Amino acid sequence: MKDYITLFKKIGELKRIEREGWKRADIEDVESVADHTCRSALIGLLLGKKLGLDTDRLVNMLLIHDLAEIETGDITPVESVSKEEKRDMEKEAIEKLLDTIKDKEELVELWYEFEIGQDKEAKIARDIDKLEMILQAVEYEEDYPEKDLSEFMCKGVEGFETHEIGRFLDDFIGI
Repeated sequence: MKDYITLFKKIGELKRIEREGWKRADIEDVESVADHTCRSALIGLLLGKKLGLDTDRLVNMLLIHDLAEIETGDITPVESVSKEEKRDMEKEAIEKLLDTIKDKEELVELWYEFEIGQDKEAKIARDIDKLEMILQAVEYEEDYPEKDLSEFMCKGVEGFETHEIGRFLDDFIGI
């Protein structure tokens, strides 16, 4: 049980890791990785059944997908780290974090499935991750009207893998 308590304390660090993209955009009071993960998982919970998906699997992917950032920090696309290098760093980090946990392999596999995005739940999870970023950008633009955060919205919309989330976003904010 001590191993789990140690891991739970490490997971708490996500509440203090600020999302780097928003810091780069000079947003004050930046959301944490935990904030992003929580809303992403709740979006997955609410949309999963509506889309006829395995909601448990979808939510679990969304909960685990940023866990490695405890060790790696929030690596953004503008940094000089390739996607492959980022994936390798995060895989090593998640394996290290979960090393003493009985269900390690299952959790690492969920993380990996999110990363490669081959099945429907993984593609939707990846799109929800982007959707959450876009929703946050819209909210920050409301709070900071002098900021142009369109780069976060455009990257998200252009990068959707599924039409379900793209349509949802179109209906929601009219992009």
